[in-house]
Amino acid sequence: MNLTKLTKNAKRNGVSILSTEWRLLIDDIHEARHHFAVEEALARLLDEGKTSPTLRLRQVHPAVFVGVHQNTWSEVDVAYCQANGIQIVRRMNGGGAVYHEMGSFCFSAFFQRDMFSQSDDELYHLFAAPVIRTCSDYNVIAHYEGRNDVLVGNRKIYGSAQFSWYHAFVQSGTFLVNINFEVMERSLTPSALKFEGKSARSIQERVTSLSREAECHLETREVMNRFAEHAAEVLGIRLIPGDLTQEEQELAFELLAAKYSTDKWNFGSGLEFQITVADRSEFGVVSLSAELEGRIIKKIRLNYDLTMGNQPEFELLETSLSGSSIQEAQAIVTNASISNRTREIILRLLEKLHQENSEISSTRRKE
Repeated sequence: MNLTKLTKNAKRNGVSILSTEWRLLIDDIHEARHHFAVEEALARLLDEGKTSPTLRLRQVHPAVFVGVHQNTWSEVDVAYCQANGIQIVRRMNGGGAVYHEMGSFCFSAFFQRDMFSQSDDELYHLFAAPVIRTCSDYNVIAHYEGRNDVLVGNRKIYGSAQFSWYHAFVQSGTFLVNINFEVMERSLTPSALKFEGKSARSIQERVTSLSREAECHLETREVMNRFAEHAAEVLGIRLIPGDLTQEEQELAFELLAAKYSTDKWNFGSGLEFQITVADRSEFGVVSLSAELEGRIIKKIRLNYDLTMGNQPEFELLETSLSGSSIQEAQAIVTNASISNRTREIILRLLEKLHQENSEISSTRRKE
């Protein structure tokens, strides 16, 4: 890697964004569950002041990463993945399920949130800039679209997500370089709602890779190194290659054993619900799974691929709606102190739940 380029201070609107040293971490951990255990360990220790700002670059063996709020069983072909050695792991941030292999790479930037004055939305734009510059290195014209994607034409080549751990903040992204689209298509089972309103009708039509667009085979590590150079330039930082500390490694192994290796975390309990309905909002697909006794909601779970900050509202609703009838649930949501967009999507889902439950009850009566 050209370390001279990594020392440049980038300017945006004539003002340096940052001027500091960050650790560049390429730890070569290719096992997906171990990888996410490391991610959480770094976030925890950064919050405690025991880890410095870090740009981590990594690749994994074939795996599906499920969004923290998603239902694994509805988003992933679990049987296919298990039969073909494709690991399934739930990540800490939001967004939809994604397939990864050594033909793609991910990055995570770990920093104290107050290091950046930009809003969360502006950070999505900021960290997309190195991706667009890297594409340009290979004569591929890419552009930012929506809240957190980079597209080439109408196809997605990069997506990103965020999560915070108290004072620590993690901005992550995925860059497709030279990936097996057929295996990706087989591994994922997104709702048809995902493609609603879009020209693409399948995953292969929706996404692309840098190799495909450059019309030549590209080595993922080479592209990853170019991205690191551009990231240093855009952020105005100096990247110093480093390793995981002993404390980071130990905490990662603890989290791997207690959390990321468990079926409870990776698969959840999606099979225990009788009915699942879904709808699309402007920010992604939201599904509602319910266990009903007559018209009474005994248990409810909201799953979503949103990267918006709806988590506290959804968790509150899961608690408050349990034990109520569907009609009572609609009244609770109508009067709840929640955002209008959350209210609208949940009311639509409750109406779908009512219709689905009525159809099931009618079928049972006929039998």
